[in-house]
Amino acid sequence: MEWLDLLKTMNFVHRSETHSNVVYSNQLSRQHVTQFLTQFTSIWRNNFSLHLDDHILSWPTEDSLLSSTLDLLGDIIEIKIEIKKSGMVSFSTLNEYNVHIFSQARFLISLLDKLNFTELEDLIFGKRNQQAYIIIYDDSGYSKKISNNFIIIGDIDALEYVFKEKDKYFKDSQDKIKQRNENIRWNREVCLFPPEVFYYDDDDSNELIEFFNKEAAARCVAFTASNTDYLEEEKLYHSTYSGLKQTKFKLVVPDSCTKKQMNRVFSLYSWAYSDKTSDKIGLIQNIINLHIKEENNTDLKLLFQNIDEIVEMVKENYRVYIQESVKSYLDERKQVEDFIRTTSNEISKQISGLTEIVTKNLFGLLATAITAAIGFNKPDNQAYIPWVLYIYGFFSIVLTIYYGTLANANKKIITEIYEKRIMDYKKIFLEERINQITGSSIKKQVSIFKRYLHWTIWPSIGISLAAIVFGLKLHGIINWLYIFVKQLLDI
Repeated sequence: MEWLDLLKTMNFVHRSETHSNVVYSNQLSRQHVTQFLTQFTSIWRNNFSLHLDDHILSWPTEDSLLSSTLDLLGDIIEIKIEIKKSGMVSFSTLNEYNVHIFSQARFLISLLDKLNFTELEDLIFGKRNQQAYIIIYDDSGYSKKISNNFIIIGDIDALEYVFKEKDKYFKDSQDKIKQRNENIRWNREVCLFPPEVFYYDDDDSNELIEFFNKEAAARCVAFTASNTDYLEEEKLYHSTYSGLKQTKFKLVVPDSCTKKQMNRVFSLYSWAYSDKTSDKIGLIQNIINLHIKEENNTDLKLLFQNIDEIVEMVKENYRVYIQESVKSYLDERKQVEDFIRTTSNEISKQISGLTEIVTKNLFGLLATAITAAIGFNKPDNQAYIPWVLYIYGFFSIVLTIYYGTLANANKKIITEIYEKRIMDYKKIFLEERINQITGSSIKKQVSIFKRYLHWTIWPSIGISLAAIVFGLKLHGIINWLYIFVKQLLDI
């Protein structure tokens, strides 16, 4: 940064700084002011404010006033250069990302330290779901770029860093917020970003990373507590773990906490939000209540000091819980599977009963047709044969419809009982687990029954009707109807 090198060469010192501007000052003799400005403007090609004692010029728009202003001043002039930090960055980068530029990290930390969770998020991520660049341009301790996929910290060269899969990381973070909302009560100043947005697990560290890791650790506590409140008068968050008693913590991370302790706190949060979040958070709350004797804590010191034991106790109790859950799951699965098997057998019985009735009808009809064909050769029997076909055909149709309707009604009752029982199971057990056990076996069975019903009832009725029509033909009624209709058409 040539402009900074020039200022340092000319013995300018850092005077003040805001989020958007920075001021450097020095005392120069009147004859050296013009020389300095010529050198500085050849390097810094953006607008800046020039303070000459109590006079302020906007440079370069008011450069024509320089000579007359110098005439009003003494031989030694206090000169201040106030530049806009946006001039250090390209317009496209400023427009697309969140960019924060400071000469020293302490200036940014002093600004962030006064903010609550939501205010800090608004400052760092003014452009929602866009990564942030934090540039510390005048501290050699920030020459190495360090990124956590949400925020990159480094010197001015960090602007060359390209974030990968940025949409994925923000989507995952919003999934964590959704889980948080389902399990935690948060009454005021609710944060919109989970702890990992501010957490760095790198071995390399600096002031900013230490600050952000403390921020992440405090959020980890809020994301695993029963509820979190923001007290306006104290400007502090209070988190409560509820169980046999209530254990309250002010979300103040003490300076005595170590990186290892913060890593353990973050690992406990990550474990809780990996799966079965509701069960794990409930377990964490109970263990912390049992382990931390103090009910009101002015900071997180006790929690951090005992975090190793808490993590071990939580995971050991979770293993026991899983073992009991597996046994409960196996019992539950057997109970549901037995019910499914019973339901399936009941539907199969309806199919078998329908098959038996239809088969008997068809064989009976076949026997009747054969008997009719044989008897037709004897003149004495010809008058009775059509009546035999009528009666058996009609009887076959009525019987088929009756048993088909009965089977369908039984199937409906069976499926209604099944659906009601499954709904009851879902109230007792996890709905997702019941869905996995039941699958689609009963639906498939019902679908088979419906198809079978159509492909047996209608052909059976059709064959019976054919037998009746054949009887009508033998009776001569078909010929009589044909002649009658023909006569009507000829009139």
